Amino acid sequence: MNSSIILQLDKIHHAYKSGDEQLQILKEADFILNKGEIVALIAPSGTGKSTLLHIAGLLEKPQKGEVIINGRKSSKLNDWERTQLRLNSIGFVYQFHNLLAEFTALENVSMPQLIAEVPKIKSINRAKDWLKKFNLGHRIHHLPGKLSGGEKQRVAIARALVNAPEILLADEPTGNLDEKTSEHVFNLLVQVVRDEDLTALIVTHNNHLATKMDRVVTLHEGKIIPCHL
Repeated sequence: MNSSIILQLDKIHHAYKSGDEQLQILKEADFILNKGEIVALIAPSGTGKSTLLHIAGLLEKPQKGEVIINGRKSSKLNDWERTQLRLNSIGFVYQFHNLLAEFTALENVSMPQLIAEVPKIKSINRAKDWLKKFNLGHRIHHLPGKLSGGEKQRVAIARALVNAPEILLADEPTGNLDEKTSEHVFNLLVQVVRDEDLTALIVTHNNHLATKMDRVVTLHEGKIIPCHL
């Protein structure tokens, strides 16, 4: 395997049962994500973008095919090993922030560090650093209910990155924000990913935002193909 390849999907096949029929979502889908690359995934609703992201992030197992992360075949891992690989190597951002309402921004961001058994003081300091990267240093003690939509999503992104994952997977990370806020949050996300030399696969419906990334792919008849905007 090429050492620059950080994520590889090899002949991924996935279908869901719909009544008496099989709804084909992915069909021998191949994809390579290189280290330091930011790739946009654009496709119509219902084509399997979220399913693809869940499989790439080890949240769901494909029916056939292989997910390879840094040369490790996920099919060879037991559940505990998959969980550890996901915790330490993959950050996930959802369209809706999914913050814990009863915890402050700081506590929400430090949570993955505590789950990874990082000492509390170190986890808190690291969470503060990431919140500052997203211009939220003055909001660290606020509960989600006291944050704007854009601030909540920035907290969610900081939470996804606090464990220093090798791969960031984002599913419409600004899809529930207004146009101005969406552009601001997205630009900040791309800037931080580039500054930190991270690798990202980002699902978006926004063609304008997609052009800010290194390349764009789409889903067509269950396969991942290049997309030219």
